[in-house]
Amino acid sequence: MIYENDKQLINIIKYTPPIFIITISIIITLFLSLEKQITLNKEKYLIKNEYIKTNKENVKNDVDNLHKFILKTQEQTETKLKDNIKKRVYEAHSIAMKIYEENKSNKSKNEIKKLIQDALVDIRFNAGRGYFFIYSFDYECILLPIAREKEGTNFYNFKDGEGQFLTRNIIKQLKESKEGFLSWSFNKPGDKETQYKKIGFNMYFEPFDWFIGTGEYFVDFENDVKKEVLEYVSRIVPNDKNYFFILDYDKKTLFHIREELINKAAQEVTNIREPRIFEDMLFIAKKGEGFISYEHKLLNIESFLTKTSYIKGLNNWQWILGKGFYQDDMQELINKKTEKLNDEFKKKITNLISVASVLTFLLLLISIYISKIIEKKFKKHEKEIQKYIDEKNKQQHMLSQQAKMAAMGEMLGNIAHQWRQPLSVITTAATGMKLQKEFDALDDESFERSVDNITNSALYLSKTIDDFRNFFKSDKTEVSFDMEETFDKVFKLMEGQFKTNDIIFIKKIEKIKAFGLENEFIQALINILNNSKDALMERETPRLIFINVYEENSKAIIKIKDNAGGIDKEIIDKVCEPYFTTKHQAKGTGIGLYMTEEIIVKHMNSSFTINNCEFEYENKSYKGVEIMIGINL
Repeated sequence: MIYENDKQLINIIKYTPPIFIITISIIITLFLSLEKQITLNKEKYLIKNEYIKTNKENVKNDVDNLHKFILKTQEQTETKLKDNIKKRVYEAHSIAMKIYEENKSNKSKNEIKKLIQDALVDIRFNAGRGYFFIYSFDYECILLPIAREKEGTNFYNFKDGEGQFLTRNIIKQLKESKEGFLSWSFNKPGDKETQYKKIGFNMYFEPFDWFIGTGEYFVDFENDVKKEVLEYVSRIVPNDKNYFFILDYDKKTLFHIREELINKAAQEVTNIREPRIFEDMLFIAKKGEGFISYEHKLLNIESFLTKTSYIKGLNNWQWILGKGFYQDDMQELINKKTEKLNDEFKKKITNLISVASVLTFLLLLISIYISKIIEKKFKKHEKEIQKYIDEKNKQQHMLSQQAKMAAMGEMLGNIAHQWRQPLSVITTAATGMKLQKEFDALDDESFERSVDNITNSALYLSKTIDDFRNFFKSDKTEVSFDMEETFDKVFKLMEGQFKTNDIIFIKKIEKIKAFGLENEFIQALINILNNSKDALMERETPRLIFINVYEENSKAIIKIKDNAGGIDKEIIDKVCEPYFTTKHQAKGTGIGLYMTEEIIVKHMNSSFTINNCEFEYENKSYKGVEIMIGINL
């Protein structure tokens, strides 16, 4: 016969090598998997950084180029405006001269003047804003299409918005050079408060000593240029993910690939998760330039994507220029890299499994052969081993019996100690009921109270047996319990005795969850409170027991103190020794505090201390004993 340990040893020899190979294979597989994951994470990090860096450079270059284009366009705006109005005045001068040449021989001067007026009065250009005016060198208004009622009046004292004599300045200029540009300030129709810059071109018309001219508000022409710029931007949009967007400083959309968003205010835009992002864009634009990331929704896609945009301000037009890219697009690059690494990993794992399988099979054959040899060796020593085990078993049995007897004796002594007081209560209650019955003084209330005392004491006796039996079991079960509920159980078991003896509890118990042997903890608390009760019985009222339970430094702290006068300093260090007691033999055996310390310190791995204390309560000074328990949470 081969013993169990021998069989285990043989099995270890037989199966350890293949298990070792398999374990090593698993470890290598895990290592390769971890290495693959680390490599993948590094690749993801590099791909992400490179993607973001490259795209940031691209959108920044695009926005910077657009910004430069607009600045160049702005520089050319006044030149374009001057070319525009000069060309128009040349056309008007040509028309007037042609009419004069064709009619000077057969019509009067007044008739020719009328023909020229009629020819020019209805001509409009620059989106209907432009018109021609004619004045004589005598400052008389000959033609003013927007205010015909002023024709024939003298403009000698006419001033512009800055107080300059405009007509005088034009005539002075034309007397020197026959034609020229002139700038002045004037309010626009419908806006009498603001003065706007206006650029005019005037040309001398010699036949009638006139000058013909026109003017254009710079801001109006600039608005046309802005529209041209926006039109230009609309022609360079490649797709719905790579486009410019332009806002003004009022956070209104001036240009976007999605036409339905144009001219919408920020609060009306629904394709951005947080509209406050427009405030950040405005801040960046006013500051100059910078990047910003936010959640953005593409057309026909419900989910929001992370977008990073480059923002640049165009302060003189109060425009916010921007272009961005979607970080989610880099996921496709990451997926391709992941797929490649997974393929490489599968190849490595396949090779590893093949090698491990062959080695496992060979080692299994070798180990089986070796195990058979060892098994024969074990059988030779079977008799000697069996003899040794038999002797060992006899010794073990004797020691076990001795331990059981010792434990039984201790348990009986503890039970006797715990039973003495409840048996006294039962005897007293029964005797009292008998006497009251004999004198016909036993009423229902006294009967029920006595029966309750007997019942509670009997239940306590039964519970004590269970508690002590559990105390000596090796399979004690630890549970989660609530301090407040546990103390309630203790009070229910003992409240009759304490009420009878006029003992008052002052409690401050927090709801704290602890983990341990609740039944044994209850037994320990009962022992402590019984000791306080016995000490208080020797004193006059008030008889007080203070209970304070709170959490501190990850511990449940339980402090129980009374006003029974304390313990003599010479014996306070001995009160937890077995069979040491200061009570009369009829009241105790000295096991209570010993068992309490055993439960708290050894079974619950917590702290237990006893000290004398002095304190005040309701303006009175008292002395007593304070027991402090610290339970690890």
